Order: sequence, then C-alpha cells, then structure tokens
Amino acid sequence: MKQLAAQALAYQYKLQLETAKTIINNNTATLTMVDQALTDISVATEKLKLLNDMAKSSLKEVESQEKKETS
Repeated sequence: MKQLAAQALAYQYKLQLETAKTIINNNTATLTMVDQALTDISVATEKLKLLNDMAKSSLKEVESQEKKETS
C-alpha cells in the first residue's frame, strides 16, 4: 500500500514539474506565473528527493529484515 501511495505522489510531483516547465516556456506567461512555476519546481523537486530517500530507507529495512530471517 505504501509503495502504491509513493508511486502516486511521485507521479503527481512529476506532473507539477511538467506543468511548471510548460508555463516557463510560454512566452505570454506573466512574471507572477513564472515565479509560481519556479516555486512549484523547487518544491516538487525537494519532495521527490525526500520520497526517493524514504524509498531507499524502506528498501534497506526490507533487505535487513530478509537477512535476519535467512540467518
């Protein structure tokens, strides 16, 4: 269940990044929109990094538990 939730969050953050990039590349976007898009990129990137760290930590936990069970 956690893995599915993490995948959904990652997809959501990637969509936010794509939307923000589209806004930045739009020549008619206002400065306020560009500023918000840059903020969105920063926040989504940090969240993806955190999510990745959490996934790595969970993987290490599972591997550690498997080693204990096979010993």
